Amino acid sequence: MANTLRRRSFLHGFVVVAASSKLLGCGDDSETTPPQGPSTAPEDQDRVFPQGLASGDPTPSSVILWVRVEPAAEADSVSVLVEVAEDEAFSTLVLNESYDVTADSDHTLRVKLTELKAFTRYYYRFTALEVQSVMGRTKTAPAADTDTPVRFAFASCQDYVGRYYHSWKALAVEPDLDFVLFLGDYVYETNGDPSFQTVDEARKIEIGDGIQLYEDNPDIKSASSLADYRSLYKQYRRDEDLRAVHARYPFVCIWDDHEYANDCWQDHSTDFNELNGDEKNPERRHAASQAWFEYQPADVNFDASKEPPADLSIYRTLRYGQHVELILTDQRSYRSDHVIPEGASPMDRPEGAPDTVPTYSAAGKTPFFPNSEIFSRSFVIKEGFDAIEAFVQPTMLGDTQRAWLIDSIKNSEATWKVWGNETQLVEMMLDLRPYELPPAFQAVYYFTVDQWDGYRTERKQILEALAGTPNVVALTGDIHGFFAAEIHADPADVTTEPVLVEYITAGISSSPVQEIAATVVEGDEAFAALAALVPQFDTVLTETSPEYKHSSSNTHGVAIVDVTAQEFAVEFLEIADVKSKDWDGTVKRVKFKTTAGSTRVTSA
Repeated sequence: MANTLRRRSFLHGFVVVAASSKLLGCGDDSETTPPQGPSTAPEDQDRVFPQGLASGDPTPSSVILWVRVEPAAEADSVSVLVEVAEDEAFSTLVLNESYDVTADSDHTLRVKLTELKAFTRYYYRFTALEVQSVMGRTKTAPAADTDTPVRFAFASCQDYVGRYYHSWKALAVEPDLDFVLFLGDYVYETNGDPSFQTVDEARKIEIGDGIQLYEDNPDIKSASSLADYRSLYKQYRRDEDLRAVHARYPFVCIWDDHEYANDCWQDHSTDFNELNGDEKNPERRHAASQAWFEYQPADVNFDASKEPPADLSIYRTLRYGQHVELILTDQRSYRSDHVIPEGASPMDRPEGAPDTVPTYSAAGKTPFFPNSEIFSRSFVIKEGFDAIEAFVQPTMLGDTQRAWLIDSIKNSEATWKVWGNETQLVEMMLDLRPYELPPAFQAVYYFTVDQWDGYRTERKQILEALAGTPNVVALTGDIHGFFAAEIHADPADVTTEPVLVEYITAGISSSPVQEIAATVVEGDEAFAALAALVPQFDTVLTETSPEYKHSSSNTHGVAIVDVTAQEFAVEFLEIADVKSKDWDGTVKRVKFKTTAGSTRVTSA
């Protein structure tokens, strides 16, 4: 066993901290395994370890290891042997220790392995119930003073319902990575919402408790209990392509909205768009956070005795050699409500607003869409919205996190300051005035103000504070398309130098933004006039905003980053079809780069 072992238990989430020793030799097999050895038959591995294994949050000296054991019927406590080695044959063990997992953590185990060598590959496996798992591999980060290239992927949005993970399959055959950065929407809380999901009997999700979302369909639900959220992770993590990429690389994860509820803010959901009043539910948020903690190999602490957001803080930094520092934010737990309430009257104004502030009707709010996200947080008129937002001045990060973000970026000594950012910074505006449309649509619209477009005052404050800080790159998910952009403090004035560049990845499998737009347009006669414009989404978008240097809004995929002291290179791997189980292996590749010292996106 390890020379030193320190155990630390957090309420409702079992974590052990194990210090490795490079002097530790191979353990005696006769003492750690039955004489015949544990089974490695694939059917036994799938039965005992149905969610595979994972690692995450690598530092130069530590990494988190994760596994879940499927217990035997009626069993509570299960003993799990953890083996970690410097070689695939496990002849040089750095950890050989058993731990008990119980139902309190849904039989998940999270081990923080410390005192490791920097920038070193390690191999790990678990044994429980006389079955040995597949082998996983992980890699520690280089020391902060190490001048070495860094190669990683960034990804987001992996809806399981009716869709397949061909993007992960494509990534698995790429040249080796150091880690995978996952920017949120690891699970989706619903099991067949027709507004963005396609139900397939082979890729369906069961939700045991749940909230019924549609009055006429009791089968469409949103997760609500701890058992529901745990069940989502268990079902998603059974996917063989997802298990394979977790076994191959350490992940660095943050959440977005669907780990709790669509377009959520703090502990409020928007499932019914205020039809039944405010949807504040701290118990549900707490359950969602606990399940995320239990199922992600993230180096964070969960406190079951506290209410959200104090129960779990996920914003943090990770240094990766001389050239990369990840600054990861949480854009759900501390944000204000959306500026225009879904249940508001068109002639309402924000509370306390003088008559000089427009009513919500100026942003498009209409009585024909009561209790709707349309004209509230989606498809709002820019001119009216901007004036309302300037009065409200909502926050996405909260004062404490915003100050932390700015300080972390400005004070970083890494060559590249990489902001792990869930929601899009670049404006997603659609100028419909040049097109032959009914007068009602002759305006400039924001596609969604759930992104930074809805928090414009704070975005400008952050960008002004970061102006002049070299080599800042925002990596973003959420919007389900590939985009590259140059971000200005004032997006209306692109004659000045950009503050930073932003690269946005499409969803692993989730409905592309153009597909979602088509669903909205086709589902309501009021928008029929817009149908012909949907296939022109990228053209309209880039003609409206010159900040875009690339737009691909009808695809899926993952992005790969290669970082050196000289440049930050990004390759988009576009996957066309994820609704068919079979995939022909076709990947469209688009490459960009930003040179050190510049704030521009150029083709690579």
